[in-house]
Amino acid sequence: MIKSHTYSTILIISLFIIGCGGKKNPDPDQTVNKTQQTDIPNVLADSVKVVQTEKFYELEKSVEDIQKEVEVLRTQVMKYEYKPSETNYTKQLKELIKKPPPAHKISLKNGSIIEGSIEKDKLDYLLVNTNLGKLTINKSEIEDIDDLILPTPKVIFIGHGQEEIFGTYRLFTGKVMNQGSRRGDFVRVIYNLWGEDTQLISADSSFVEGTQVIYHSGIVTDTVLEPNQSAQFKVQISIADSTTVAYITRDVRWVLFD
Repeated sequence: MIKSHTYSTILIISLFIIGCGGKKNPDPDQTVNKTQQTDIPNVLADSVKVVQTEKFYELEKSVEDIQKEVEVLRTQVMKYEYKPSETNYTKQLKELIKKPPPAHKISLKNGSIIEGSIEKDKLDYLLVNTNLGKLTINKSEIEDIDDLILPTPKVIFIGHGQEEIFGTYRLFTGKVMNQGSRRGDFVRVIYNLWGEDTQLISADSSFVEGTQVIYHSGIVTDTVLEPNQSAQFKVQISIADSTTVAYITRDVRWVLFD
């Protein structure tokens, strides 16, 4: 009986030892690796999900739309750059009338040069209008004076003249005067007769009776008007007295010769 109990105890102990020896203890590294392998797919899946569902910003326009807008803006800028500026001739004319260009160039003995228009020429000094204002210059300081604007003739009519009507022609007489600062050559007066329908009926011209001049070419004429000189004119236009003339225009012309 005692032996049987002893054998049973030994058998149980042997089985216990065998069971414990056959079962290995778990490796900590393998546990960690299994945990990491299990978590990594989940983390990547969550990251992809976040990127897909929560974008940094939404593109309202495509790249093609933005490129088209850039081309449109570039075209508008080019048109703006090459658009010619409108010239305000009225403004320029007013500025020119208000502020005429200098007419004289005054050289001083100290080497200075003054450009302006001489307003007063007194015995001892000149009053010159310049861009900086009016200057008084003593004549003792002046070396030379040059004209920047060439003198020109300016022939005008004196009065309205006289008209005489004859059977086959009309005769116009009057007087003109040269108010310019240069001689006018071959001064000619022109008369035009107009009808009611603004159609030219007839026209003619004649030279004035002025001063006689011999030019370098040898030509001799007496149709010259010197500055401040006046002369008579006489223009005859062939036209029947029955012709109705609505209005009359006249003009005076000249040329420049050496």
